Amino acid sequence: MNLELDFQQRNDDIISSMDDDILCHIISFLPFKSAVQTSFLSTRWKDLWKRNFPVRKGTIDDAFIAISSFLHDFSDQYSQQPTSNWGFQFNFGKGSFLSVAGGHDKALHLDFSNVNHEFPWRFDWLLKINGPIYDWFDFWWLDLDRNRQIHTHQPSPFPFKIGTLHLVSVSYLSSGSISSMISNFKFLESLAIEKCNGLRSLQIEDGHSGLKKLTILDCQQLESLHLKGHYLKSLRYRGKLLSFKCGGRGLFSIWTRYNAFNLVDAMLDFRQGPANSKTSSSGFKSIFHGMKGVKSLTLCRWVFEALICPMLLLPPFSWGFQLNQLIEFWWIDNSKERYNSNALISFLKLCPQLRRLYITIDPKSYKRTNTTQCPVEFPELPRYYSFPDLLELRRLDYSFSGLLELPRLGDLKVVKLEGFPNEKEEIILAKRLKQEFNVEPLVIAKSNYLNCVRLLVKEADEDELLKEGKDSYKFIETRVEHLYDLCPKHVHMSF
Repeated sequence: MNLELDFQQRNDDIISSMDDDILCHIISFLPFKSAVQTSFLSTRWKDLWKRNFPVRKGTIDDAFIAISSFLHDFSDQYSQQPTSNWGFQFNFGKGSFLSVAGGHDKALHLDFSNVNHEFPWRFDWLLKINGPIYDWFDFWWLDLDRNRQIHTHQPSPFPFKIGTLHLVSVSYLSSGSISSMISNFKFLESLAIEKCNGLRSLQIEDGHSGLKKLTILDCQQLESLHLKGHYLKSLRYRGKLLSFKCGGRGLFSIWTRYNAFNLVDAMLDFRQGPANSKTSSSGFKSIFHGMKGVKSLTLCRWVFEALICPMLLLPPFSWGFQLNQLIEFWWIDNSKERYNSNALISFLKLCPQLRRLYITIDPKSYKRTNTTQCPVEFPELPRYYSFPDLLELRRLDYSFSGLLELPRLGDLKVVKLEGFPNEKEEIILAKRLKQEFNVEPLVIAKSNYLNCVRLLVKEADEDELLKEGKDSYKFIETRVEHLYDLCPKHVHMSF
């Protein structure tokens, strides 16, 4: 077995052994969307799809004029054209350049990661998309004076039909120009903002509630997010826990606050911890309230302990709240030695239809050092609930989750483990799942061998092993051609 594995490890990947110029030529025959996806293969492939872009020169103002011209020429005919028609690079000199790319699916990518930022000032950013937005409060008096004129921002006579926008490394200097450009986008459904150094606060106003998908990744200085006029289906966030605010002013702001989300896809990767000690949890409550129909979820253990547990003790969540639509779940933990699965088991009791469970132990994930103090402000808690009291409830194996008779995880088919300190802890977790939910899903763990995984199996002579005091479970190395056949990759693990 080991000889076979060593032989397979020595086999080279023929495609990856090719020169970059050859790979760029191959990529040039792909549709735009497929070409962009090659950047996820490995670090080497990250920028290959942009290599054949034509180069233009000028200032940052010239760049946005060129982008505007590029958008006016946007059409479906470019979907099958060579990469020179997908976009261009704008060279500012001294190795500083902007990458612009667009595809047939009305997607626009603006990458400022190679632009030199001499002064990475902190900034607050307001994005108005899909036309102007108004609170109902702004119009309650309209019938009182029909002759009164309302002065509003007039839309551009040539609105850009951009469905997907991906912004990378936007800075203080370029944020204003991007805000102006985005104001002409009338059909934006997906917005991704990534690695914006200096971004302190972000406010997004959606005039026609057309934005359905919002992704924010690795904006390290971001402290607050205000969403106005949104009915999001997908929210993907990776970074520090920040202050959320939903809705705006007016008589219906409270209704908007609790109906701004109807999520089917939620990536809440807060493994870096809270942005600061004054981070409020009030906005997170509206997000969690909007997760009732979520199907794909990523969550950190500390968020469950510090934010969700107190919510489950209070109405409306204490009235039998469950995630009945959740199918795939990625749990990020922080245990370094012996793994404590109490928090995970308690959360799983809220997920009766779960099919695939992914557990990652990340030693760098945030862990509260002071277990008697909540790391975020919790204004919703009544005075008769102190945080130490909540901790005591959680020490009792999160007993609040046993107040209702919850369904078993009869649909759980596969559990994928990563980062566990040893096989013993992995086997203990598998036994705990069987004990709590009476299920024995396929348990997969990472292998040190190429194209292999470790599968948990039960020995045939289980009774004899138990009599001898030995464990009836063990992991075996198994070669797999396509791991996806055993366990599809969680949708959030590609970021």
